[in-house]
Amino acid sequence: MEYVNSETGLNIKLDSLTNVEKAFYQRALENFRQNMNWLDFDEFALGMQSPLYFGKRSHHEVLHHPLFLALKDMSLQLGIRQGMIAKSKQKKEQRALA
Repeated sequence: MEYVNSETGLNIKLDSLTNVEKAFYQRALENFRQNMNWLDFDEFALGMQSPLYFGKRSHHEVLHHPLFLALKDMSLQLGIRQGMIAKSKQKKEQRALA
């Protein structure tokens, strides 16, 4: 299983997710596709009920977990889609990385 953002080329492998995490990801993906309110999505995906935090020992472990990376990208995409976050221009991004 993979999360793919065709606009940015982001590709995250989700094969290592537990069954609980996979089910949660599927619910988040459905909410994303239904254009859930951005702030509500953040609360759902990254809030206390998220399985992101189950069994994790550190902040670093959560931030680098494939589920977090996919959920965070979905959240940012919703923010852009709903006009809450400005979409970066690719040239600006490339200059910032240089």
